[in-house]
Amino acid sequence: MKFHRLEICAFGPFAGTETVDFDALSVDGLFLLRGQTGSGKTSVLDAITFALYGDVPGERGSDGLKSQHAPAARRPYVELEFSRGQDRFRVRRVPRYWRPAKRAGAADQQEGPELFLERFEHHGWKSVAVHKIAEGDKELREILGLDMGEFTKVIMLPQGAFAQLMHASNEDRRKILEELFDIATYEQLEHYLWERKRESEGVLAELEVQISVQVASLRSGAQSLLGEEMPAVQELPAEELAAPLLRQAEHARTVLQSTSVKAEQAAQQAARQLEVMTRKDQELRRWADHLQLREAHETRRPVAASAQQRINAHRSAETLKVWLDRAERIQHIAVQKAEVREAAEQQAVQALAGQSDVAVGTVPDAAEEVADLKARLTDPEASGLEHKHAELVAGAAAADRAAAAAQKQVEQTQDELTDAQESLVTLQAQLISAEQTDQAVDQAQEVLTAAIAQAERAKQGEAARAQVTMLSDQHQAAAQQADSVQQAYRELSQGHLQSLAYELASTLEPGEKCLVCGSTEHPEPHAPEADTVTREQVDDAAEQLQQARSSRDTLAHRLQSAEQELQARREALGQAAYLSAEEAEVGKAQAARQLAASRRQRTEQRTLRQQAEELKEQISQLRQRCTTAQHSAEREAAEAARLKAEAEQLAVRLKALRGEYRSITARVAALDELHVVLKEAQAAQQQAEQSAADAAHSHTEAAQHLEGSIFDDAAAVTSAVLSAGELEQLEELTAQFASTEERLGFEAELEEVRAGRARAQVGEQQPQPEQLQAAAEQAEQAAAEYQNARDKLTEYTVQLAGLQRAADELATATADRAGQAEQTQWHAELAEAVRGTGGDNTRRMRLTTFVLAARLERVTEAATRHLSAMTEGRYRLLLDAERTGRGLRGLDLKVHDEYAEQERPAESLSGGEIFMAALSLALGLAETVQSESGGIGLDSLFIDEGFGSLDDQTLEAVMSALHTLQGEGRRIGVVSHVTEMHQQIPVQLKVTKTNTGSTLTTAGTV
Repeated sequence: MKFHRLEICAFGPFAGTETVDFDALSVDGLFLLRGQTGSGKTSVLDAITFALYGDVPGERGSDGLKSQHAPAARRPYVELEFSRGQDRFRVRRVPRYWRPAKRAGAADQQEGPELFLERFEHHGWKSVAVHKIAEGDKELREILGLDMGEFTKVIMLPQGAFAQLMHASNEDRRKILEELFDIATYEQLEHYLWERKRESEGVLAELEVQISVQVASLRSGAQSLLGEEMPAVQELPAEELAAPLLRQAEHARTVLQSTSVKAEQAAQQAARQLEVMTRKDQELRRWADHLQLREAHETRRPVAASAQQRINAHRSAETLKVWLDRAERIQHIAVQKAEVREAAEQQAVQALAGQSDVAVGTVPDAAEEVADLKARLTDPEASGLEHKHAELVAGAAAADRAAAAAQKQVEQTQDELTDAQESLVTLQAQLISAEQTDQAVDQAQEVLTAAIAQAERAKQGEAARAQVTMLSDQHQAAAQQADSVQQAYRELSQGHLQSLAYELASTLEPGEKCLVCGSTEHPEPHAPEADTVTREQVDDAAEQLQQARSSRDTLAHRLQSAEQELQARREALGQAAYLSAEEAEVGKAQAARQLAASRRQRTEQRTLRQQAEELKEQISQLRQRCTTAQHSAEREAAEAARLKAEAEQLAVRLKALRGEYRSITARVAALDELHVVLKEAQAAQQQAEQSAADAAHSHTEAAQHLEGSIFDDAAAVTSAVLSAGELEQLEELTAQFASTEERLGFEAELEEVRAGRARAQVGEQQPQPEQLQAAAEQAEQAAAEYQNARDKLTEYTVQLAGLQRAADELATATADRAGQAEQTQWHAELAEAVRGTGGDNTRRMRLTTFVLAARLERVTEAATRHLSAMTEGRYRLLLDAERTGRGLRGLDLKVHDEYAEQERPAESLSGGEIFMAALSLALGLAETVQSESGGIGLDSLFIDEGFGSLDDQTLEAVMSALHTLQGEGRRIGVVSHVTEMHQQIPVQLKVTKTNTGSTLTTAGTV
């Protein structure tokens, strides 16, 4: 990788635009970067790092990079051209900064960060598409092949750290190496394995405690269960404890089970004896009760027989009384029928007196003659004449009315037709084409849809702008706070440096070398300041600055996200993103009103067109109705004349059939009434004759039934009939006697009664109450003893099951302990091995120390080549594997001196030799990092201070080594303010510090 051109604007100490042409500076492969302390030499390297990675080394961060000397409106940026292999790139970055607001009185606005990446293709620069800064960072990382940490180690050789390494204590040496080599992964691995060891040991300890508790619980349970039969198990281990306890407990359970079986058998025997005695008592007692009931029953037998005789007489008398009552009832009916016949005959004679056409004779003859006359009048032809005449008269009147109505309808229809034609003309004048109204509605709908979308976009844009404004205000406040803290920190840092400078100046002696620049001349030693600033004050200020920057960076990140979102919304929403929500709502309301008006107009036009069509249809119908009504009027008038003529002819025939009555129907109704009267008289004659015959027959039947009965006459029958209460009492008495008779017969066949009878026949005596009580108490006691034995067995079985569960849990825990002990041992051996305390780690070296030693060994191998060249083959760098110090074996350096043919510690080298060794190690580190990153070639290197401590001969050797690197195609920048270096390296980039900011100038270039 080569750097070609660097352009800096308003960045760091540089207020204006500064340009560095690395191609011109590196014509000879070696150039000097010089300037006063604090002028900005390191800022040049920071600009390169910022351009590639968007950040700068150390605690400064990427915020606050804009130059304090630059005008507030000037836009800061860094632009770098570099090449990787055959590809050439140009990257331009803008840091986050504050710019003045465009409107007077408004708060400052934060801008940035920004990233632009280009690739040179076909004689021109072509942009590399990156939508986000993170995408550009990823693209650059893939191009460079190094992260920022690796890059800063390679571009700025850390020979100062290696120089400290040679003189550092054990702990300081390790800290320096950890800064040079990233071993965080191995430290995490050491910590992880040690934590796993501690966790495993904790689990094992918990299992031990658990087993102790379970052993105590098992012994306690066994002691409670076995008591004095508890076996001696105090010396047994946990794995062997359960078996003897379970065997003894199972034996005790067998004894309890045997006792329970014997108690059960005794209880069953006592229960059987009680059952036999109780059954004997019940059977004898039941036989005695049966005998007593039978004797009482026999005393009630004569009374029951007398009651049954009275019931039988009552039932015979009831049958005869039915015949006697029937004969009397039929006789009474015959008398009534005779009276009805006489009245009907008188009514018939009176009715016939009013009918001159019917001859008066017998009732049957008169009825027959009336039926013949009615048949003639109800003949279908005769009966239909009146109806037909009425129809003719009504039809003629209806025809007259219809003719008049039809004529009136003709006139009305003509009036309606005239009105409809006038309305149609009026509607047609108001109609607009349907196409025009539909087009107006569609256009209004499109306008409203666009207005709604624009209103929604305006709301989104307004919300995004409000979010950006809020975050911008918060970030501005945080940035101002950070600037204030940073200014305080700078003042304290400057004061502390002044204090250190005074402290150093107070130790300077004429002719001795300065520890900073190496010079033996001290023309202007620093004067003391009034107030001394301590390191603690600077550290406190740095911590406050870090907190302020963290708060500012957090808000800046949120602001950046909000601004990106706002920009994305603006691109997506277009012009709507710049409208206020109120303006957009006004436009939407106007569009909605226009759409409503267009829709109302379309609805009104549709209504008018529908009304016009309806009027056309109405006009057609009215014309047809007018013609139809005219024809109907003419037809109805002719029909009325015809019907009137027919009605007059039919009236003559009707007069002959009606006679003296108003109508044929009236005369037929009169004949119907007469016929009914005659029929009723005829029926009354027949019923009276039948009733007289029935009465004579019923008297004969009653006399026959009485003659064959037990009664002498009707009075004896009446006296034998019982009242309902008497009959119910007698029937209840006989029913109770019969029920008792049946019950005694049923009981006599019961097994219990028969058994009692058999026991009494053989002379068995009923048990005494005290005998039964003794047997019951004996059975109850035996049952209680059995229940007690069974409860003991059940309780013991439950406790034994609990003991078995405890034994199973103990077995599981001991098995888990064995497995955990093996795992714990494995974790402990592994953790102690990586910590350098395990028996397998014969070198007693920690993993991180081993990694540091391996990395240092690779760097040492690469560095030896450079040191040998600088010292003309005298020195070779080696690792000292013998020296130890608190686990730091393998981290000590030594040199092999070819002149003395011996090895000695690296710190025994002189000042100049240590510088060359440190430079060689730094070059070796750069080569190692490049090799581990895939062989990436970094052709541009910078070497920092330290040359002032070299004598002329050593300086010449170092310069020769640098020229050797130059000969390998590398571009080397030496950073120094030592005067001797100005003479050694003619091509120079000078940083000049002024009150208005630093500037860059070149010297010695073509």
